[in-house]
Amino acid sequence: MKKFLSIVFLFLILIIQAQEKITINKGEITIPIGKKILLKPEIKKNKIISFEIVKEENINEKVDFFDMLHHFKKDNVKDNSIELLFSEGQLMGAPIFVLNTIQKTGKKMVFKAKIRLKGNSSYQPTSITPSVSNAAHMEQWKDRIDSIILYDFTVN
Repeated sequence: MKKFLSIVFLFLILIIQAQEKITINKGEITIPIGKKILLKPEIKKNKIISFEIVKEENINEKVDFFDMLHHFKKDNVKDNSIELLFSEGQLMGAPIFVLNTIQKTGKKMVFKAKIRLKGNSSYQPTSITPSVSNAAHMEQWKDRIDSIILYDFTVN
């Protein structure tokens, strides 16, 4: 019985870790809730074809996005970096789920997204507006989301 419980416990740990991992596959990024990543994209003919993860952080507390936007400082850096923060948080006291994008390509970035609601196994498309370079771009949802897939990145 102890052996069986140990195996079940190990299996549950592996499942939990798998759900919390950022994956990149052929220009498609899957980000679980509570992650912040810094990416270096490879761009060919205005299409982002791959990414390298430069930095990854876990976000364990709810983010106050109003405060974050208030303290954002715009600059003129064009280092081709893309910072993505996908987190549960609050905006003026209301609970929300947010994808915050700060990209420094010097161009407008367009991409598509699919979200997976908590308790569901499938992803559904969601709308995303273009992200201007060197600005904080915030998409928000009231639905409880546990993961997002970003894909079809272009810059122009």
